[in-house]
Amino acid sequence: MVIRRSGSVGKGKVPGDGHGRAVSATGHAGDDRFKHVTTGSVARRIDLAGQYKMRHDGDVARRMGFDKHSPHGKGPPHSAGYRGHGTHALHHGSHYHLGHVSPHYAKSHFRFHFYWPSYYAGFYAYPGDYYYSYPYWSPWVSWSWYYRCRPVWDPRPIWCRPSIYVACPGWTWWAPPVWEPLPVTVSGTWVNVQREVVPAAQYDLQLLAVRFVDPGHPEEKLGPRYRVWLRNNSEQPIDRPFDVVLLAGNDEKVTDQQPMAGVRIDSMLPGQTQVVDVRLPFAVHQMGRDEKGQPTSFTTLHVLVDANREIDETSEQNNGTRLTADLVLPVDPSAFEVEPKAIAAGGELLLAGEGLGPEPGRVLVHLGGIEMEADILGWYDLGVRFNMPRLPLAGPVEAELIVVRRDGVATNPIAITITPEPVLEEIALPPALPK
Repeated sequence: MVIRRSGSVGKGKVPGDGHGRAVSATGHAGDDRFKHVTTGSVARRIDLAGQYKMRHDGDVARRMGFDKHSPHGKGPPHSAGYRGHGTHALHHGSHYHLGHVSPHYAKSHFRFHFYWPSYYAGFYAYPGDYYYSYPYWSPWVSWSWYYRCRPVWDPRPIWCRPSIYVACPGWTWWAPPVWEPLPVTVSGTWVNVQREVVPAAQYDLQLLAVRFVDPGHPEEKLGPRYRVWLRNNSEQPIDRPFDVVLLAGNDEKVTDQQPMAGVRIDSMLPGQTQVVDVRLPFAVHQMGRDEKGQPTSFTTLHVLVDANREIDETSEQNNGTRLTADLVLPVDPSAFEVEPKAIAAGGELLLAGEGLGPEPGRVLVHLGGIEMEADILGWYDLGVRFNMPRLPLAGPVEAELIVVRRDGVATNPIAITITPEPVLEEIALPPALPK
């Protein structure tokens, strides 16, 4: 166990609801609520204070330049594997964060020829191929996979909370136009994007951004999930339903025979930005073959807003995009919930979240001005399983957990209660019977 002094904690309880739920870490320059978790050794190295100041609008990783950490396909030396914990320098001058990984980690994970964005390649333990370590489907994976964060304590910025809609019935082919580039970066952004001027009594929908959420799971035959941001640029509401559709392909062509999925949006207010999640079918991971004959994932992602052209718009060129699939940026990491809410020192804890990445980063424990690290037992994009540090406690104390993705981007704090370890009482044995 590594313990780092990080300054003192103010009196009273740490911010949170006391039930192991997520704590919103959005703030501004004068907000000191989370100062105590931003002064530790790791927290300073990743500029946690700066990250929390930017969480209000989201897209933190891109805005702070974490997406510049690695050119496509570059990563640690092939011999890196799970080296000792700490911050490791890559051969191209960047860094990645690797915490305490249990020696039993590999027993609960398997390697699979699966798909993640190249964003993660710079922190990949095995850069010579595209296999990743993935947890076997088990109760803890199922719990974190299907956990849904209720709006009352959703720690994500309001701009990053997906709405739930019914699936759309399908897509009828038509020839898409030449799409306009998405704002700022290849996969777009929703932050500080000027709204286009639309004449009165006319409509215009705009695709703002696309982000990768998780790759699915091979044992459950689940495909990858994406998050889509779109905006109604009009001065009037759109009160007719329309579809948002994603299609997977291996080139720039788009047909109605490609694997696809989508949602049907009921309506949109004037100027409103909506966020939706779409999970593609598992078949997208078997659309090609490599030189060894192994299945490979799709290479091109097509996104269409108002896919079936049900809204009469001033322009359709900002309604979609065609992206190289592995260049789509991931969502920022968030922590939703822990189970159990109170845990004995040294006990096992589960955490549900999103955007955590495919391989272990760090789990920081902040307690009484001390920054510690937990031992990681399992890790994937939507959850972490870990052991708490062993501590000599006299009674229950409150602490906060922060998960650090391997690139250094951190989740919001999540409040927990740590109780003393159980003590085995000595049992007095009866005297021996006389012979």
